[in-house]
Amino acid sequence: MERRIYQDSKTAYLIIEPESDISDSLSLNMMKNNKIQCLLDMECRYVDNNLVLYYKIQGLQCMKEYIAEYNLDYNTAKQLYLDIVQAIINGEEFFLNENLYVLDLEYIYWDKKNKRAKLCCIPGWHGDFQQDIKKLAEDIIQYINHSDKISEMFIYGIYNLIADNGFIISYIKSYIKEFVPDEELSGKHEIFNTKENQKLPEYNTGTVSGTTLEEPVKTGRTNPDAVYNGYGKITKKYMLYIDKASLPLSNYKKGRNYIYLSDICNNKKENHYEISIGRCKKCDIILPFSIISRYHAVIYITDGKFYIEDTNSSNGTYINGQKIPANVKTLCSYTDTISFAGINCHINDR
Repeated sequence: MERRIYQDSKTAYLIIEPESDISDSLSLNMMKNNKIQCLLDMECRYVDNNLVLYYKIQGLQCMKEYIAEYNLDYNTAKQLYLDIVQAIINGEEFFLNENLYVLDLEYIYWDKKNKRAKLCCIPGWHGDFQQDIKKLAEDIIQYINHSDKISEMFIYGIYNLIADNGFIISYIKSYIKEFVPDEELSGKHEIFNTKENQKLPEYNTGTVSGTTLEEPVKTGRTNPDAVYNGYGKITKKYMLYIDKASLPLSNYKKGRNYIYLSDICNNKKENHYEISIGRCKKCDIILPFSIISRYHAVIYITDGKFYIEDTNSSNGTYINGQKIPANVKTLCSYTDTISFAGINCHINDR
């Protein structure tokens, strides 16, 4: 689609020539007769009997040009995505489908005076919202001031959230609401933090048979492979691995990407263990990312089986790409991919 700018004696316009006949479309009639917040104002004109759409851009600057000139700070990035969310939510009231929005930096305009973004919505446009919003985040990442860790963290969190198909616009709204640009999320953590922040101990393993260790090796310390269940048996040492590629920030890749669950299985409840996961420092496993809720999920270990429970997190917990219901213990296996708001993990035994 060719981007054309037209300037008359008073006003500047972005000009779009529809590729098909949209004169009778519902979306066109809705946009002609209503001013919708966060959308560029549109006029319909006929040139040589062909419908041409004129979008008013007087006093606005193309977003691509704006962030190339000024870079993209946290406040601008936050407002940009707030306005994208608001535009789509507002459009729903006027029967505008999310695939009608051109999510491209050349078609998004920034109001420098009011510090707001305006989107271009084209009746008859056949976009792919899921792919387009992902591509938009990829384009924005190129313009981030990477010395500004807050804006970097924010946009990588957005990208991580929308990297997989199937997300909905309310996820971004929840993410923005929960994002906390403070020292707790400043990038000073390892991939995993635990309450004890302990290093991995040296150890030897016993002979593995089935799901138990036949004989703990005597090393003068508690065997770190030992996880005692309610019946006093010693089960294998289980490890939680994180997929580094799914992390919001690349500088976390230097950290450790696994943790021994048995090292932190201190929360014994009757015949099972509970391991809490979240952003809060009180959790057993801390994932210091703003897309993670303060108390996100719980892992249950009982008789060699694992269950995951999402504790009503904002961005959800998934098993093999399927969102699990909140506050329900869901059985998972070693072949499953467990995702906490898009951060992919696996549980292995050794």
